[in-house]
Amino acid sequence: MTKIITFPVLKSDILGIPTYRGTGLLSDIAKISKADIFDEVANPKGTQRDLKINHARSAYNYVKDQPLGFWPEVILCVRDPKALKFDMVDNNLGAGYLHTDLDHIEKVSAGGNIAISRVDGNHRLHFADGKTEKYPPIDKNASFCLLMGLSRDQEIELFRDINNNLERMPTSHLDFISVRLTPEELLKRTDPSLYIAQKLDIDFESPFYNRISKSGNKTPPRDVPLRALKSGVTILRSSSKDLSTIAENDLDIEYSIIKNYFLAVKAWQPKAWDEPKKYLLLRGAGLWATCYLGGAIIDRCLAEGKIEISYMLQQLKSGRDWNWENNGDFKGFSGHGGAKEIADMVKRNLPTKSGISMVALKAKIRAGTEKTAQQKKTPK
Repeated sequence: MTKIITFPVLKSDILGIPTYRGTGLLSDIAKISKADIFDEVANPKGTQRDLKINHARSAYNYVKDQPLGFWPEVILCVRDPKALKFDMVDNNLGAGYLHTDLDHIEKVSAGGNIAISRVDGNHRLHFADGKTEKYPPIDKNASFCLLMGLSRDQEIELFRDINNNLERMPTSHLDFISVRLTPEELLKRTDPSLYIAQKLDIDFESPFYNRISKSGNKTPPRDVPLRALKSGVTILRSSSKDLSTIAENDLDIEYSIIKNYFLAVKAWQPKAWDEPKKYLLLRGAGLWATCYLGGAIIDRCLAEGKIEISYMLQQLKSGRDWNWENNGDFKGFSGHGGAKEIADMVKRNLPTKSGISMVALKAKIRAGTEKTAQQKKTPK
């Protein structure tokens, strides 16, 4: 016998989207829906952020134990219209009954697809169906909103808008959604740093190839968050005086120069790329420091008309040999302020055109000043 779960609903059009709004047991709402969790390898087209078990557990305990409580409606999206049937009872009100076919929904799920996805409310629904041991089903009424006729991109756009306006999502996931929803040429114009950052991830010649986390979870080999790299690219582009001039608004030219710089950085500090957890260079202040430094290095190379990786590497190696390990020369530096300090330390030890570094020049000036002062004190 076919398993049917029926909900009383009102059918309407909300901001151009065919919608069913109704109520039902939380356990039933959970049974008919499923979260489409984004995973960079297993499910790169997913829409939902990672589930936070503690958040889901708190939501479950709240609704189970709270004598007086309230939740806003759960928002679902129908991907497979065969999963349901609507019977109108009152045309004037748009009132009727929505019959969901649980057998069909489970069959679709067994095939690796989702008949009704969760746009908002996954944490509230996760334990509510009673399928997890020690978590009995929640047989309390809750409200839901069921959206019809949306494409996957439209669904993820609504997910972004809802969650970004309420509980902030991981910024890298937000950036990746923007990449997915924005045509390449438009992204170049509206968010050039994001365009360059995401291209560094998909270009197999890039040192960041397949290494950037779009979900915000730094799980090797994806140990560089997209938002962190985007911020770094913004720093690098603004730190260079000549990069935008030479590129003449051609972002692909900028990209090729920036990619060469990061390839030079990798050749300069290869151990930091092989064992990133032991080094500061690919995270936080360390990553941003290389970007502040990048503006100066790129300007030096452009002034000489040389943008080859080997020449950029030569510039990086021309200064002091720094220890980028966690307990090395830059221990304790953090944030953008720390990044600027690190970059300034490295730049001061790079040789100028005369062949002497700023540190050495400062010492020379100080020695001369002290000599002059001593001579003034010495009686003739």
